[in-house]
Amino acid sequence: MNTKRAGLQHFLLRWSGVAAFLLLWEMGPRLGWVDGYFLPPFSTIVVEIFNLFADAYLSVHILVSVWRALVGLLIAVLIGIPFGILLGRVYPRTAEALSPILRILSQVNPFSLLPVFVLFFGIGETAKLAVVAWVSVWPVLFYTMTGTRTVDPVQEKSAASMGISPGELIMKVILPAALPTIFVGIRIGATITFYILIAAEMLGASAGLGFLVHNAAMNYQIPRIYAGATFIVIFGYLLNRALIFIGNLLFAWQENSSTTVTANATVTTPSWRPGRLSAVAAGIALLAIVLFGGIEVDKVNKEAASTDPGAHSRHFGTPVDSGSGN
Repeated sequence: MNTKRAGLQHFLLRWSGVAAFLLLWEMGPRLGWVDGYFLPPFSTIVVEIFNLFADAYLSVHILVSVWRALVGLLIAVLIGIPFGILLGRVYPRTAEALSPILRILSQVNPFSLLPVFVLFFGIGETAKLAVVAWVSVWPVLFYTMTGTRTVDPVQEKSAASMGISPGELIMKVILPAALPTIFVGIRIGATITFYILIAAEMLGASAGLGFLVHNAAMNYQIPRIYAGATFIVIFGYLLNRALIFIGNLLFAWQENSSTTVTANATVTTPSWRPGRLSAVAAGIALLAIVLFGGIEVDKVNKEAASTDPGAHSRHFGTPVDSGSGN
């Protein structure tokens, strides 16, 4: 009973900051601490969120953004892991020679390269995916190099004593041992990817959460701006939790528990380990997002190319349908 009470106290303490922030957000405009036009009360934002959910086209913005983030991250993984293995294990001297230029390239602002991507790939999804992949490939590459270099030598010597070939050593010993470190790079890349994608959608897109916020700003739909930003925060959080879920699927052999020390007790909460059915469900969900998201993105782009610039408003509602901040 004391353990449950301590766990409840920890939960309330953990989320008390969020509750206090939302309370200040609600009370600030109502008490005149801030201008309610530029910062509406949180309850107004909640109403706008419900209105957006009632809009049948909101699912298009969500699906398009998630599809772009997943496909861009997948491209980064398909590039970063093989090159990370090559540079980390097969050609270490080449990696030392290329390390300075790779570090410099990883610091290049992706938006400064957007005109270059447009020049090579044209105006469309390919340029956006190139920006996303460019941002997320670097942590995947560097963490793969680090992970493959820090494998326990005992494992390598044990495998070598059994006469294993160099290729089998990489695939059966080094890569599995380096996967936890590689996955850290994937998580970092995914986090960066999502927020860079939102900014890219603000610069040039016909659908997506970034486009939703940008269009609301252009039409002075203040509540919708905050509602869209709230969606972005929520999806960023859900993306991080999804990656933790996948990590639990991949590395169920690792000991992973959270220990919380409170005033009355020490609470140890083991990490939940998803089973085979959960793994299948997660794989089906990802495949469905990639498949149906690709179909929806193609439909949106064709529709954008066949209509006037102002006609895309029906994806998010006309400027007068959801509030002007009054």
